[in-house]
Amino acid sequence: TVRYCTARAVGLVEEILKGRRVYPTLPPDPGTSVFLAEDELLRRIFHNDSKEWVEVGKLLRRENVTVSVNLNKVASRHLAILAATGKGKSNLLALIAKRIAEKNGTMIILDYHAEYYDLKIKKVKFVPPRINPRYLDSEELADMLDIRSDATKQRDLLRRVYSKDVAKSPDFWGTLKGKLEGCANNEDEDFQTRATASRLLEIIDRGLAIKGKIFDTEAESPLNLIEPNKINVLDLSELTETQAQIIVAHYLTEILNDRKNAIFKKNSRFKSPVVIAVEEAHTFIPQDRSSRCSDVLARIAREGRKFGVSLILVSQRPCKLNADVVSQMGSFAISGITHPRDQSFVMEVTDEVSTELGATLPSLNTGEMILAGQWVTVPALVKVYHVEEKHMGRDLDAVELWAEEASVGRKNISTEELIRL
Repeated sequence: TVRYCTARAVGLVEEILKGRRVYPTLPPDPGTSVFLAEDELLRRIFHNDSKEWVEVGKLLRRENVTVSVNLNKVASRHLAILAATGKGKSNLLALIAKRIAEKNGTMIILDYHAEYYDLKIKKVKFVPPRINPRYLDSEELADMLDIRSDATKQRDLLRRVYSKDVAKSPDFWGTLKGKLEGCANNEDEDFQTRATASRLLEIIDRGLAIKGKIFDTEAESPLNLIEPNKINVLDLSELTETQAQIIVAHYLTEILNDRKNAIFKKNSRFKSPVVIAVEEAHTFIPQDRSSRCSDVLARIAREGRKFGVSLILVSQRPCKLNADVVSQMGSFAISGITHPRDQSFVMEVTDEVSTELGATLPSLNTGEMILAGQWVTVPALVKVYHVEEKHMGRDLDAVELWAEEASVGRKNISTEELIRL
């Protein structure tokens, strides 16, 4: 049997052990022997007991070697978790949240598909989205009320009646509806305007009945619900894509401004760095268009490290992400990427993943990931620890659930029904 292998230098061992990545000036001479590194040497390279390092798994082909990542790099240089569905994205994010909680850190998970509502780690808080409608412009308010984007007459009339006195009124909704009722009952208005006003009143009543809990006209800041030194899970699952973007834009703007205040010794809620995890990140920073929150996400990617605000972007379709934002990520966790466009995107945005390492992406199993970038000493293939405290996101055992439901149904059959059977 003849095997062909490629050996690629990832740095000088002496320098790596000092925490520096220094590459050989010259390649090894042809014919130089290549040997398998001993476990003890690999432990010294991949494991670190310093307080900013935390364990996340083991080397895929060397199970005796644990792998640590640097949380300080996550909290300052950003991280992208890019993996196909079912490959362990949410498990890794839950593990990072668990490790941040152990360090008393502050983290906000923007949970777009209710993946984390049953997360059982310590110091977790589940936060319902709240926003003060007074701080929305008329277009944002229209989106939050589910007014169609092509309903131009309704949006134009809402813009007309949504004046400063409405925003400052103690009875926000009553004043807004009062203005619309005035239009609906004003004989001087044309028929179309009166009909549009009546329709807007119906839309507002319906919106408040369905999503009224989202609006809080007394809230001074959306940050009042978010607690420092905890893992805050913001559930966005009941919102439309546009509504979620509006909520995220307001929350992230407030967080960034608050951290700026902290840096400049002004009154602030968060005295220490904040990590923001964005699930389904391609929904919020798409490649082909701007979203309601893409500007603030791009600003955090560029400037966040100066103020202690970092991003963790999570997505199964890397090529749909804004490349400029992803290029700001200092660290990566990648797995199961099979689509050629996604593979090309990953190779373009990071030079940490070699061609040989990238070739393994399609064949990685659930929980197996390439960790690369500033949060690891050198790029590594890792089997990530499974987080038992997280249940959502796993495949359902449909056969077992059907059996349980049928069993419950049989127990509820009446005596008369049994006789007929």
